[in-house]
Amino acid sequence: MLWIHPILQALVTIGAFYVFYLGLQRFRSAHLGHRVPFNWKRHVVMGRWVIIGWLLGLAVGKMAVNAEMGMMGIFADHNQGAMVMTPLMLIAYVSGTYMDRRKARRTALPLVHAANNVLLLGVALYQVYTGWPIVENFLLN
Repeated sequence: MLWIHPILQALVTIGAFYVFYLGLQRFRSAHLGHRVPFNWKRHVVMGRWVIIGWLLGLAVGKMAVNAEMGMMGIFADHNQGAMVMTPLMLIAYVSGTYMDRRKARRTALPLVHAANNVLLLGVALYQVYTGWPIVENFLLN
């Protein structure tokens, strides 16, 4: 059961880089004057799946550690990273859904959404950094 969490989170994080790439096209078009296509629908759908996947992975990770080891906060740095990601995921989901449902020309909210999500992706990479020793020491041994 412990392997579900790292495999799911790795796949979802790879998907997050694709969503980032799609969002980067929107930024280039809106703010840098480049004429590039922006696949809005794919960005929205994949972005939702990434957020849902990360939240599901968070829940699975918490349950797996509790079920297998009987304690929740054993991996402090990794756990803290998850707690930082949680509100960022909420902001990402709410701001993205708002912009998708109420389409309009905007400059500030897409930048807030983008900055939040770049930070979120950075914290996800921190989670990889703090999670890899857990995989090495507890799953591969």
